[in-house]
Amino acid sequence: DRRRTVARYELALEATRRPELRKVYDQVGGRFRDPVVALLAAAGSPDPVRHGRQMVAFSEGVMFDAIVGAGAQPTMGDLRLGIGELLKGMLG
Repeated sequence: DRRRTVARYELALEATRRPELRKVYDQVGGRFRDPVVALLAAAGSPDPVRHGRQMVAFSEGVMFDAIVGAGAQPTMGDLRLGIGELLKGMLG
């Protein structure tokens, strides 16, 4: 949902200027980050918190690149390959 994601990016930028929004934005973001950390811990990551941040950053970067038009829309194959490479680096 491009419109919702653009609104989320705008909210994230506004949260850098408004501490009351930062708190809410971080809490809501935990709903996405926490399960990623748990998944990576279960998969054997030696540092699931750090790896979770990297996985979220990768995902956010792919979405940002596709939504703002800076890059091509990734295919499912592109996403699988990128995530697979990232996981291989994290988990060995």
